[in-house]
Amino acid sequence: MKLLEFGIIKNLMTLYQRTLGSVIVMEWSYVQKSILLHAFTVVLYLSYTLYMYVVLQHPEWYRYINVELFRIFIWKDALIALLAATFGLGCYVWRTRSWAERYLPVISIFFYVIAMCSTGYGVGAMGPATGVFLMGTSLVGFALFPRKIILICTILSAVTMTVLAYAGVSGWIPYAPMFPESVLDVQLHSTFYFYSQMYFVAPPAIMILVTTDLVLKQWHERGREVALLSQLDSLTNLYNRRTVNQHLERLLEMSTESDRISILLLDLDYFKQINDLHGHMVGDDVLREVGHLLQSTMRKNDLAGRFGGEEFIVVLYRSAHEIGVSVAERIRQRIAEISVQTRSGQVVQVTTSVGVSTFSPFGMTNIDQILSQADQALYKAKDTGRNRVVHYDCLVWENNEPRESHAAVANSDSDQNLPNLLPS
Repeated sequence: MKLLEFGIIKNLMTLYQRTLGSVIVMEWSYVQKSILLHAFTVVLYLSYTLYMYVVLQHPEWYRYINVELFRIFIWKDALIALLAATFGLGCYVWRTRSWAERYLPVISIFFYVIAMCSTGYGVGAMGPATGVFLMGTSLVGFALFPRKIILICTILSAVTMTVLAYAGVSGWIPYAPMFPESVLDVQLHSTFYFYSQMYFVAPPAIMILVTTDLVLKQWHERGREVALLSQLDSLTNLYNRRTVNQHLERLLEMSTESDRISILLLDLDYFKQINDLHGHMVGDDVLREVGHLLQSTMRKNDLAGRFGGEEFIVVLYRSAHEIGVSVAERIRQRIAEISVQTRSGQVVQVTTSVGVSTFSPFGMTNIDQILSQADQALYKAKDTGRNRVVHYDCLVWENNEPRESHAAVANSDSDQNLPNLLPS
C-alpha cells in the first residue's frame, strides 16, 4: 500500500514538473496570466459546488446548514465557474488585441475579488478561508500582475470584508449565513463547522502554494541566470576577466603547499587583419569558435575565460610545468585547425601564441605577479615568431643554461605519460 501511495505521489510530482513546473509564468503577458487566474477560479468554484452538492445529499447534516441558502449558493458557485471559463476563453480569443493587455487583466482581477468576497461572506468574514483569500492571493497577485491594480483590489476587499464582519457580529446582517447561528457555537457543533471551514480553505491554499512555488522557483532560477550572465562574456560564453580573477583568488585560498597551477594566456595572431579584411562579423565568428573549443576541453576544476579583445586565459588546477606546456601546445594545434567561412566563400584560419606560467599558490596573496609572468611569456612567444608556446621558466633560465624548446617539451617522451586533458 505504501509503495502504491509513493508511486501515485511520484507520478503527480512528475506531471506537475512536466506541465506547470516547466512553464515560465513570469514571462507571460498579463492576458496569459489572466487566463491562468480564470482556470484556477474554475477549479476553485467547481470544488465548492461539489462540497455543497455532497452536503445536500445527506439530510442528517441539514441541521448544521442553511439549506435554502445552500441551494442558492450551489447555483451561484456553478455560475461563477461558468463565467470564469467564459472570461478565460475570451482572454484567449482576444489576447492579440491592442486593448486586451490593458483592460482584460483588470476585469479578471475584479471578477475574482468579487467572487471570493461573496464566498467569504457566506462562510464567515472572519473565518480562516477568508483570511487565506485576503492574504495569500494578494501576495500571489503582487508577483503576477501590476502592483497598482492588486493594491487597489486588496484594499477594497479588505475594507469590504471588515465591514461585513462588523455588521455580522453587530447583528445588522447574518454572520456566515450558510450556517445557522447554532452551528457557530463551536462547543456544540465544532466538528462539522471545522471541516467545512477547512474545505473552503484547502482549494485557495493549494492554488496559492502552487502559484507561489512557480513564481519563487522561477525567480530563483532567473536570479541564477542573471548571476551567471554577469560572469560570462556575451560573445564567447567564456568567463569574463572579473570572474577569472575571483576564481584565481579562491584557488589561492584553497590550495595546499604541494599544489601547482598553470596559467595559459592566449593571443590570436594577426587578429586585427581578420577584422580589417573580412569584417568584424567574421572576427566574432572566429572568437566564438575559439571560445567553444576552450569550453569543450576544460576539466571540472579548470577554467577558461576571455581577457578582452582576442586574448584568452586558461587556468589549469593542479597542473605542473610539463602538463601546462603540453595542454598549451595541444590548444595551439586545435586552434590552428579552426576554419571560418565568410559569406563570399573564403575560408579564414587563425593561429595563436601562448604564454604559460606555473606556480605554487600556497601562501600567495596577489594574482598580479602570476598574470605578469604568463604575460611576459606570451610577449616572448609573439616576439619570436608567433604561433608557438613559451613557458615563463624559459625566460628565467635562457641566460643560465641551455633548455629544450617548448616544442621539445610538448612532444618529448615524457609527454606520452601525461594525462590527456584535451581531446585529440
